[in-house]
Amino acid sequence: MYLIELYLEEISKARDPKTIQKKKYLLMHLEELRNFSKGELFEFYGKLRQRLSHGSALEVLREVRLFYAWLRERGYHYEFSEQAFRELKKKKEFENKARKYFTEEEVEKILSYIRTKPKPFVYYVLCVVLLSSGLRISEALSLKKDDFKERRLITEKGEERSVFVVKVKGKFSKEREVPLVLWKREWEDVIRKQLDSLKEGQAFFTYSLKFPKSVKVLTLSRDAVYRFFFDLSKELGIDVHPHRFRYTYAVWLAMKNIPPNVLKEFLGHSSVRTTLEVYAQAQKEKVLDLIASL
Repeated sequence: MYLIELYLEEISKARDPKTIQKKKYLLMHLEELRNFSKGELFEFYGKLRQRLSHGSALEVLREVRLFYAWLRERGYHYEFSEQAFRELKKKKEFENKARKYFTEEEVEKILSYIRTKPKPFVYYVLCVVLLSSGLRISEALSLKKDDFKERRLITEKGEERSVFVVKVKGKFSKEREVPLVLWKREWEDVIRKQLDSLKEGQAFFTYSLKFPKSVKVLTLSRDAVYRFFFDLSKELGIDVHPHRFRYTYAVWLAMKNIPPNVLKEFLGHSSVRTTLEVYAQAQKEKVLDLIASL
């Protein structure tokens, strides 16, 4: 909508691009401008909860609240019920019980759905890389073919295996190497197929669209990726946000007892404290699995 674009353009002067991108993603859920009285805000929240967690739904509401305040400052008459918003945050039935990471079933559902839709194969590759590396979306989209190195290792059983390691430039231009944890053997073929389709120095998430008389070469952008995951969330009823892939990678490795200091380096955390929060979540899930098996 025009007013949303105007709002984002104005606040972009004082905010960094990543913050603006997130705000744009949150406001995508606002399909139309309307007054949000108490009942209407609860109704809007209910629609959000069909595809988002409680925490993500509240995040959308917070951003809509800021946007509506901006509108009122400019003479537009749009209501946002503060009372309803406070009640949503307090009521026990709306407490955040959602996981930050995906279950194996959700991952399978996401990947299977993408493969059946007429979307470029590169979107499937993106999900595989995010799940296998735990990279931030900005880090993943900046990867080039040259950043991937293949190493041959011998397992304890004497089997030879390939391991892909990616060179990543993270926050504050700090470089690190991250091994791809290919949770499924067929994912190795996915990575190899994408690498074989690229020229040296080409962006990793480059793809071709064939037309009757031409071929157009494109590279995934942040806008395209966020729009794709936004549409995917609506279709599947799952909050498919890029950062959830990163958290999934972290929790899955923590549950495999990878040492915190090692996982910290893989994830590019500035402090091991952040990494230990992941371990707390992983241990909680282990206890729940144990209780369920008793």
